[in-house]
Amino acid sequence: GIVIGPKGSKIKLIQEKTGARIDTTGDVFTITGPPAGVSMAEAAVKELVEKGYCAMEYDDFSENFVAVHPSYFPEIIGKGGVVIRKIKDELGVSVKIPEAPKNPPAGKKYKVILAGSNQAAEKAKDVINEIMMSSTRS
Repeated sequence: GIVIGPKGSKIKLIQEKTGARIDTTGDVFTITGPPAGVSMAEAAVKELVEKGYCAMEYDDFSENFVAVHPSYFPEIIGKGGVVIRKIKDELGVSVKIPEAPKNPPAGKKYKVILAGSNQAAEKAKDVINEIMMSSTRS
């Protein structure tokens, strides 16, 4: 799923950038090739599994975050995920919203992680800040 990507796009990208070969048949991925390429490919696969994205997907990679109170999460996500999908698709970033307790303390904010090119991650941060500022909750 997340490691292979749509039509195998993520696996192909990792293989192209590392020179390693990734065999996805069976339950375990088998990575073969030059030692440096294998360790880079292994790190990229681990990053995809843990975070849902990897630095290798972007030329000018940047990881950023916005501190957000969970009461804003529904507006950032949008009905049926329409807002978050638009942010991801139009800016080409990965947006990861953390799990938060049902009734979080009033002042407690959580990190919404943004990953992509430096410029896109900054723009996504601005968009999320705008959503919070124009919110009816503020």
